Amino acid sequence: MDGPAPSPASELPFRISFSGHGGHLRLDPTPHPSSPIPEFVLPPAYPPGSPSSLKEYLEANYLNPELHLPTAADAGRVWDVDWFALTRPPLEPSAPRTVLAPAWEPPFRRGRGTSQPALESQVWDPESVQMEMGEVFGSGTVGLAPRMPGPAKDFVRGSINNRPFRPGGLQDEDAEAAALEKAFPEGARNGDWMRELMTGGPAQVAPPGFRKGLELGQLKEYKSQWKCFRNGELVEEQPVSSSNDAMIAWEEDAANKALQEGGVQQSAEDEGTKEVGEQKVDVWQGASETITKLDAENHEADVIRDDPETQTDLDQMLSSEVQDTRKESGISGDDKPTHDGKVWALVGGDEDIVTNFYNLVPDMAIDFPFELDKFQKEAIYYLEKGESVFVAAHTSAGKTVVAEYAFALATKHCTRAVYTAPIKTISNQKYRDFSGKFDVGLLTGDVSIRPEATCLIMTTEILRSMLYRGADIIRDIEWVIFDEVHYVNDAERGVVWEEVIIMLPKHINIVLLSATVPNTVEFADWIGRTKQKKIRVTSTNKRPVPLEHCLFYSGEMYKICERDTFLTQGFREAKDAFKKKNSNKLGVKPGPKSGTPAVRAGIQGKNAGIQGKNPDTSSRGRDQKYPKHHNANSGAAAVSQSSSGPKRSESSFWMPLVNNLLKKSLVPVVIFCFSKNRCDKSADSMFGTDLTSSSEKSEIRVFCDKAFSRLKGSDRNLPQVVGIQSFLRRGIGVHHAGLLPIVKEVVEMLFCRGVIKVLFSTETFAMGVNAPARTVVFDSLRKFDGKEHRKLLPGEYIQMAGRAGRRGLDNIGTVIIMCRDEIPEESDLKNLIVGKPTRLESQFRLTYTMILHLLRVEELKVEDMLKRSFAEFHAQKNLPEKEKLLLQMLRQPTKTIECIKGEPSIEEYYEMSLEAEAHRECITEAIMQSSSAQQFLMPGRLVVVKSETDDDHLLGVILKGPSQALNKYIVLVLTGDCTSSALSPELSNKTEKEPGDFQQGRFITPKGKRGMDDEYYSSGSSRKGSGVIKISLPYKGDASGMGFEVRAIEKKEIMSICTSKIKIDQVKLLEDGSKAAYFKTVQLLIKEQPEGTKYPPALDAIKDLNLKSMSLVESYHAYHRLLQKMSENKCHGCIKLKEHISLMREQKVYKDQLNELKFQMSDEALQQMPEFQGRIDVLKVINYIDSDLVVQLKGRVACEMNSGEELISTECLFENQLDDLEPEEAVAIMSAFVFQQRNTSEPSLTPKLTEAKKRLYDTAIRLGTLQAQFKVPVDPEEYARDNLKFGLVEVVYEWAKGTPFADICELTDVSEGLIVRTIVRLDETCREFRNAASIMGNSALYKKMEVASNAIKRDIVFAASLYVTGI
Repeated sequence: MDGPAPSPASELPFRISFSGHGGHLRLDPTPHPSSPIPEFVLPPAYPPGSPSSLKEYLEANYLNPELHLPTAADAGRVWDVDWFALTRPPLEPSAPRTVLAPAWEPPFRRGRGTSQPALESQVWDPESVQMEMGEVFGSGTVGLAPRMPGPAKDFVRGSINNRPFRPGGLQDEDAEAAALEKAFPEGARNGDWMRELMTGGPAQVAPPGFRKGLELGQLKEYKSQWKCFRNGELVEEQPVSSSNDAMIAWEEDAANKALQEGGVQQSAEDEGTKEVGEQKVDVWQGASETITKLDAENHEADVIRDDPETQTDLDQMLSSEVQDTRKESGISGDDKPTHDGKVWALVGGDEDIVTNFYNLVPDMAIDFPFELDKFQKEAIYYLEKGESVFVAAHTSAGKTVVAEYAFALATKHCTRAVYTAPIKTISNQKYRDFSGKFDVGLLTGDVSIRPEATCLIMTTEILRSMLYRGADIIRDIEWVIFDEVHYVNDAERGVVWEEVIIMLPKHINIVLLSATVPNTVEFADWIGRTKQKKIRVTSTNKRPVPLEHCLFYSGEMYKICERDTFLTQGFREAKDAFKKKNSNKLGVKPGPKSGTPAVRAGIQGKNAGIQGKNPDTSSRGRDQKYPKHHNANSGAAAVSQSSSGPKRSESSFWMPLVNNLLKKSLVPVVIFCFSKNRCDKSADSMFGTDLTSSSEKSEIRVFCDKAFSRLKGSDRNLPQVVGIQSFLRRGIGVHHAGLLPIVKEVVEMLFCRGVIKVLFSTETFAMGVNAPARTVVFDSLRKFDGKEHRKLLPGEYIQMAGRAGRRGLDNIGTVIIMCRDEIPEESDLKNLIVGKPTRLESQFRLTYTMILHLLRVEELKVEDMLKRSFAEFHAQKNLPEKEKLLLQMLRQPTKTIECIKGEPSIEEYYEMSLEAEAHRECITEAIMQSSSAQQFLMPGRLVVVKSETDDDHLLGVILKGPSQALNKYIVLVLTGDCTSSALSPELSNKTEKEPGDFQQGRFITPKGKRGMDDEYYSSGSSRKGSGVIKISLPYKGDASGMGFEVRAIEKKEIMSICTSKIKIDQVKLLEDGSKAAYFKTVQLLIKEQPEGTKYPPALDAIKDLNLKSMSLVESYHAYHRLLQKMSENKCHGCIKLKEHISLMREQKVYKDQLNELKFQMSDEALQQMPEFQGRIDVLKVINYIDSDLVVQLKGRVACEMNSGEELISTECLFENQLDDLEPEEAVAIMSAFVFQQRNTSEPSLTPKLTEAKKRLYDTAIRLGTLQAQFKVPVDPEEYARDNLKFGLVEVVYEWAKGTPFADICELTDVSEGLIVRTIVRLDETCREFRNAASIMGNSALYKKMEVASNAIKRDIVFAASLYVTGI
C-alpha cells in the first residue's frame, strides 16, 4: 500500500488463529500491551546448515524420546498464534484430503527383489498408496456420505436437501470392518510390526511419496524380554526372538490354526448333525453358521489352551495380558458391565483432581474470581481432557460455571459451543449474562442474533432442526450444553432431548446440567452407550445456602425441617395449635364447618371438579360470567375460601405473613401460587400495602419508563402495563404466563435488583428465571397439571424451594408452607421435603416428522432411533447377554425320541393332545360360568380337581360351597395310593383303549343322562352346624391306607363334574374333624370308581349341562374327534408314551424359549414397533412415501412443518384450503395450529372463516380416522381437538387487519401473554408455510405467506426482549 509507513505506536496489536475444523484463518485484536510501543524482535540470523547440524536437529526433535508430563489440556487442540510473541510462528496448513500411506505386509509375505543383494534380504521397501483421509480417520465429522459444504444461507439453519451428519455411536460393523481392512491390512493390526521395531534392523530410508530419503543407519534393538504367563502366574522369561524366528513362528502358528480350524469345523458339523436328529430345520435356520463357527473357534481355543506345546510365545503373552486386564478391572469374563467390558458412566472423581487442580490445569481457559467447588473442579478437569460431563446439583449450586468453561474452551480452541435451554426466557437471560464475556449469538423461533458467533444460545427444538437438516455449522461445534436436563420428563417436549442426544455427531462433546435426580448414573450410562463415549458424572448434594422449612398457621411459624433433617417436634406443635383452634370452634358452634377431614375432603373434591373445567382462565371476562366461581374457588385446589369478601379474606390472610417476614428481615419473598388467577387476586388483595422507600420508588419509576418507552402510545396505556406499574411502585410483583413478555421481563429484572419485596408467581418463575430470593412461600401443596389436580412431586418442590437463599448474601434460606384450614400429613411432608426427586423417565414417542426425516437417509433407520431411545435402554443393554444365552441354547444337544414301533408319530400325537386340551379348557371355563353347572356343584357331588404336581388329576367330593367368608369351594380329594391303584398294570390295557383317558386328565365322556333322585343328596348331621370351618386348610390325613386332603379351590380348578354323589357329614368333617367321618367318606369315594377307570362318568356337556353356544358345541365335538384320532394313533398304547410325551414337552418349551429369545433380540420386540408400522401404512396411503419407503413431495413438505401438526398442515396446503382466503384470513385460520389453550370464549367468525374452519376440522377428522384404522393409538375427535384450537381466530384476524392490541384483547377471555405468544409462534408457522410453498412451486401461496407475516409483525407483540437489547 502506497503512503507513509505507520509508526509503531499507531499499529493495532492482533493475533492470527485458525477457526473451526476447516482451518480458516481468523484475525482477532489483542489487548493493548502495557507499553504503547510494542517490543519488536528481529528474526535471528540462521546459522549455516551442515550435514552434522541437520542430523543433530533431527535427532533432537524427532528421534530422541523425551519425558512428557501430561496435563488436562493435552486432549484439546489449541491453535492460537500471537504474532508479536513468536518471530517464527508454526503455521499449520489445512488438513489434506488424501494421504500417502505404506502398504504394510506381514514379513513372511514380502517378496525378495531380483536385484536385491542377499545381504539386504531383510530390507523392506514398501509401496505407498494414496488414501482418502476419511478412510483412515473414520467419518466422525463428515456426513453419512461425503458432501461439500452447502451455500452460505443454509450454513446455520441447514436445508431439507442436506443429508444429516452421521450420529455418533451408530455402528455399522460391516462397513467399519471393510473400511479398516482397506485402510490398514491385517498384518498392520495384529501387532507384528512391533517385533520389527523391538528387534531392530534396517530402517526405511525414503518417506512415502519421496524419491530420495535420508540414511539414518540401522534401527537399534530394544533390549527386552517376554514375560510368559499361564493362569495369571509368571512361568518363564526369555529374550525376544529375532525377526527370522518371529516369521517362522508366525507361519507355523498360521498353518496350525488353519488345519485345526478345518478339522474342528468338520467334526462340529458332524456332531451337530447327529445331535439335532429329527428336530425341525427352521429352529436352527439363521444361526447354524454362527454356531458352527463359534463352536470351531471355541474348540480350537480349548485345544491350544490345554496343550502348552502348541502355544507360541506371542500366544502366551496375549492370553496372560487378557487375564491381567480382567484382574485389574475386577471383572470376570462372564460378568462384564457391557459386551465390550466398558463402563460408560464414570461416577465421581479422584481427590487428587481437587488437590492438584491448578497443576493439572495450569492454563485455564477462563479465570473465576472465586474459589471453585469440588464438583466444579472435577467437571472443568474433564472438560480440559475433552470428555463429556454430566453435572447434577441443586438449584443455585453453580452449574453455570461448567457451561461458562465450555464456552471458554470453544473460544480458546476456535471452535463453537451451543447452549440449549428448554424455555425461551432462559435463552434470553443467558444471552444477556454471557454477552459481556464471550462472542455470543442467539437463535430462537423468532429471533436470530449473530448466528455466526462462537457461542450460540438456542432452544432445543432449533438444534434438533439443525441436526435433521444437516446444517454445516455442526462441523465446527465442539460442545453442546444441555441445561435443565430433568426437563426430559416433560410429556410434551421431553422427546426432543432424546432425539438431539441420539442425533449428535461423534466429534461433539456433551455437557449436561441437571437438578439432583435419583437415576443420574442410569441416564449417563444410556448417553454413553448411545454415543459410544464415556460420560463423567459429577454431582453434589451440598447446597451453597442451607434451607429451613416451616409451616405457617394462624399467624405463627413452626420449623419442621432443618439441613435435610425432619423435625417432628415442630410438626407436633403445629398440629397441637390446629387442634386447639378447632376445639374452640367446636365448643362455640359444633356443626359441619368444624373442619373435619370428611367435610374438607368433600370441599376439595368439589373445588377440584369445578376447576378442572377451566383451571387457567384470566380474570377478565370470566369474572363477569362466573363471579361465584372466582370468588370462592380462585385459589389452589386444596384450599377452601372463607365466605366473606375476597379482598378482605385475602388481605387478612397475606398481611400477617408479610408483616412477620418484614419483622424478621426475610424479604424479598417469592410466593408460589399454582394459578394465574390466584396470583392476580393475591396481589390485588394487598391494595393498601407499601413496601418500598422513596429511593426505591424512584428507581422503579425510572426503570419502567425506560423499559416501556419502546412501546407506542396506545400500548403504553394497556390495563396490564398500567396496573403492573402501580404494583411495582409499592414493591409487589406478579409473574405468570398470562403477562405480556415485556412486563414479565420488567418484573424479573426489578426482582433481581432487590426492589420487589413480595412476588406472587407460578412455578415457571422457578424454571425460567435465575433470581433467588431470601424466602420462598408455597400457597398450596397441590397443583393442576393440565389434566388433573394432584399433589406436588418432590422434584417440583425442591426446584421451587431451591430459589430460597441468595449465595453470598444469606446464611440460610427459608421455605414456608401456608396452612389455611388444615395441617398436611406428616408422611406427605416428609416425602415432599426429604424424599427422593422424580426419576428421569423416557417420554420418547414417534412423530411423523421424525419418521420422514430418517426415511430421507437410507443409512439411518427409524429402528435405530427406537433402539437408542432411553425407553429401550435396558432392553438393548441386555442384548449381549441374550445373544450369549441364545448361542448356549443352540449349542445344547437335544434328545432324540427312539420309537420302538417304527417311524415315530409322537409329534402328531402331542400336537393333537395340545389342541384337545385347549378345547377342553375352553369348554370347562364356559360350563363353570353357567347357571346349569351351579345347581350340580352342591355338597356331596363328586368332581375331578386339577392336580398341582401330579400328572393325573384328583378325584374329590364337594364339602361346602362358596360363602361370604370364603368365596371358594371346599373339597376333599384323594392324594395317596388310591388313584395309582386304579391304574394297576392289569387294568392298563383297558384304559389304553379309552379315548378320553389322556394323561393330562380327560374332560367329559357322554354316559347317558342320569336320574336326579333324592338319594344322591347328602344327608346332614343330626345336630345343626354353625357353618364355620374349624379345621385348618389344607387339612391332610389318611384313611384306609389312602391319603386325602381337604383344600379350598377356585371354580376354574374343577376339571369336570361327575354324575355320582355321596352322603357326607359336613359338621363332623369341617367342624369336628372326626376321623371316622373321613374314613367313611374316603371309603365311599373309592367305591364310586368304576372298575378299570380312574373317575366316575362325567355329566354330558350338551344334555346335562345345557351347552348351547354354537362355537362351544363345535369345540365340544372337535374335542371328541381329537380323542378318537388319538386313540387310533399307534403311540396311544405305547409303554413309553409317558416318557416320549415328557420329551416332547421339553422340546416344545425349548423351542418356545428359543423363539422368544430371537424375538426379544429382533426389531419386532421394540415397544413402539407396532405403532411405527401403523404410521408407515398411514404415510403410504396418503402418498407421503411410496411402497419402497422413498419420501415423496408431500413428505418433503411435511418435513418443513415443526410448529403445527405435520399431517394436517400438509394436507391443508395440498388441498389448497388457503387459496380462496385473503392473507389476513389465512393467518387467522393458521392460528389454530399454534394456539394451546383448550377452553376459551367462542369467537365470532365471518362466513369465509367459518367455512375454512369446517374444512380444516374435517381434514383432521379424516386423518384421525385413517390412523385409527391402522392401529395408531389415536381417537379422531380427540386428535382434532388437541391439534386444532380455534379460540384466537377472530383475534388474529383483527390483529392482521391492523386493530390495536387493546381492542383485540376485548374480543376474548384469553390472557394477553398467551395472545402474544401465539402470534409470535404464528410468524414461525408463516415462514414454514412459505418454505413449503417454495418446495411445491406455489408462488401465489409464497407471496401470501410473506404478506401475512408482515401483517402480524408489529407493535407490542414483536417488541424486542429487554435481555437482548438492554435497557
